[in-house]
Amino acid sequence: MHISSLLIPLLSLSLTANAARFPHGKADRRNAHPAVRGEEARQEPAPVNEARGVSKKAKRLVRKKKRGTACQVPLGNNLTSSSLASTTSTSAIGNNDWAGGPSSSSTTAWSSVTASTTAWSSVTASSTTTASSTATSAAPSSNSDWNLVADWSGNTFFDNFNFWTWNDPTHGTVDFQSPSDAWNSGLISVDSNGHAFMRVDTTQNVQGGRKAIRIHGNLVFTGGMVLMDAYHMPTGCGTWPAWWQNGPNWPLGGEIDILEGVNAFEQNQVSLHTGRGCTMPSNLNNNMLATLTTGNYNSYDCSSDNTANQGCGARDEVDTTSYGTGFNNNKGGVYAMKWDKSGIAVWFFARGKIPSDITNDTPDPSTWGTPVANFPSDDCAPYTYFYDHYNIFDTTFCGDWAGADSVWNYAGYAGQSQSCAAMTGYSTCSDYVLNSGSSFSEAYWEIASVKYFNSTSQV
Repeated sequence: MHISSLLIPLLSLSLTANAARFPHGKADRRNAHPAVRGEEARQEPAPVNEARGVSKKAKRLVRKKKRGTACQVPLGNNLTSSSLASTTSTSAIGNNDWAGGPSSSSTTAWSSVTASTTAWSSVTASSTTTASSTATSAAPSSNSDWNLVADWSGNTFFDNFNFWTWNDPTHGTVDFQSPSDAWNSGLISVDSNGHAFMRVDTTQNVQGGRKAIRIHGNLVFTGGMVLMDAYHMPTGCGTWPAWWQNGPNWPLGGEIDILEGVNAFEQNQVSLHTGRGCTMPSNLNNNMLATLTTGNYNSYDCSSDNTANQGCGARDEVDTTSYGTGFNNNKGGVYAMKWDKSGIAVWFFARGKIPSDITNDTPDPSTWGTPVANFPSDDCAPYTYFYDHYNIFDTTFCGDWAGADSVWNYAGYAGQSQSCAAMTGYSTCSDYVLNSGSSFSEAYWEIASVKYFNSTSQV
């Protein structure tokens, strides 16, 4: 999750150009560029998942030893696998044997999961994932090479996630909640349709930060496909929502921002952030619906180090229902991210236009048409620059992107025609967030499902 200098040129007036996306405990990087969007290296234990009515202590499980199964937070200089507290068991999917990628000793292919990981077709009693939220490999249709690996939906949706309860690494005006506090306060819930809700506190006046949710999926994967069906996403001045994924040792494990924006934006941006060496072809715009964003650095270089965290970003200026109020008014839709030998691609299908192969759990990307964003593998090996990913949902407020003075007072970008300062009457984002709780009734996620697929031929 990020903001980059390519987004709003005015940001360069107030932000350092060489700040790193993950601070990794280095004092000179604590005041990082707005592109910062990941877990700050810390000595605290990893977030712990709790089911409703079960104490935190009772839900702690034995930590798995392999990196692919313990990677619930990126491991920075001050956070090692030995310092992690017990985490929920995870599963790895995808082919990890590509040249330059992680070795087979660090992760496990989904089709040959060892005893140190949990196969989705044989979930053990020690896993927080229950049978009702998992699936055996579904038989593909005659035209689909993709098999269903996991289905997170319904009453057990939140059992598949760890909750982040520490300070926001992007310096947001937010107070992330534990699962027990979130359940008890009604910030998370599942309705009669099996849709999972993640809300924010709407108390009019609060101190320090507004309560919200950040969750990390407990399935670690290298290559594959993930689909998210959502009916509503957070929107409004002061908000910074995202659905994204990243690997360990940022940026070496890579990051894929699938759905992200701030404030009253109406256009989604899909972005990649990698270690040095990943570049995109000069004809990138010809193969996707979104438009490559430009900035102060080489927009075709996805390296965070080389571009002051700009990376490669593509903004959807075509579909008015893919983000924000347009998304919500149309009851959302499905985002699909495919990560295979050919590279990384993202599609969006608005409600009423979702292909039948998706609803039938036999996805066939070859029939989906031009992707919203398409980052080919020509000069960016997909398993060298991206590996061991886990999905993240979060809603934060203000912080390094939404709250930057030059953003709060800015209009005319990503479909936002008026500045938030003008719309709210507040000179700063934080003052607005702390004193206008009733304004955040639309700052919630409504998720029908998150599904993972794998392919023995494509991945």
